[in-house]
Formats: sequence, C-alpha cells, structure tokens
Amino acid sequence: MLKEVGASGQISLGKKYAGQLFDVVFYPDGRVELVPMKAVPAIQDTTAASAPARVQEEAGTYRVGDGWLTPERLAARKAAQERSPQETERLARQWASENQGVIDSMNQHYEAVGSMGRRMYEWRKKQAAANNTHSH
Repeated sequence: MLKEVGASGQISLGKKYAGQLFDVVFYPDGRVELVPMKAVPAIQDTTAASAPARVQEEAGTYRVGDGWLTPERLAARKAAQERSPQETERLARQWASENQGVIDSMNQHYEAVGSMGRRMYEWRKKQAAANNTHSH
C-alpha cells in the first residue's frame, strides 16, 4: 500500500487502526516501521478489583529483530512474574551466593580504581578546571 505524507507531516492508515498504539522505528536508510504495541501501565493499581498485569506471550507482539525478546525470554519473563516474593528473594540470595567470587572481585576493582560514575565525575571536574584556566 502506498501512502503519501501530507503537508502537516501526517499519514492516514484508515479507521481500522484508529486508537491503536504503534512504536515508530526510524532506520538510518530512511525507512519507517510502525510496530503495533500494547500499553502496560508503569504504575499498577494495587486494589483487589484490579487485574494483575500479564506478560504478552506472543513474540509477534514485540519487535524481536534484535533477538532480545525471543520466545525463551518471554517465557522467562512470564515465569518470573508468577513467582512469589519469597521465591524471588530465595533466588536472589542463591544468585548472590553462586556469584560471590565475582561480586568480591568487582568490589575490589571499584575500591582500587573507583566506580565509572566516580571516575567520570573526577574527569569532568578536571575538564572544568582546565577550561577555567584556559579562559582567563
């Protein structure tokens, strides 16, 4: 289907698509892709009357071209959403226990060289001081 963009920068898709949400993807080669989306509220109503949010199980609902939202990842999201808070806490403790060596190594690294945020802060401070010196 060929559509022309009007003088105001808009196109009309027809009443069939009225009210639908689309993610607009702009590609470097000039292509524009409209991907149908479903909105999920960022803040959920926690009253008993509200239904819990559900993860969309169909990979086709998502843009999967970058491999991020594969069917396996969608299944993992759904499984994670269905865990109890106690199970989530147990799994977090298990992960931390299994990765304690790496965690300790990273903590030692950050103690030695500083975090990326701290290093950026110091670098910017030096840049500002250098700029103030050169401007006078």
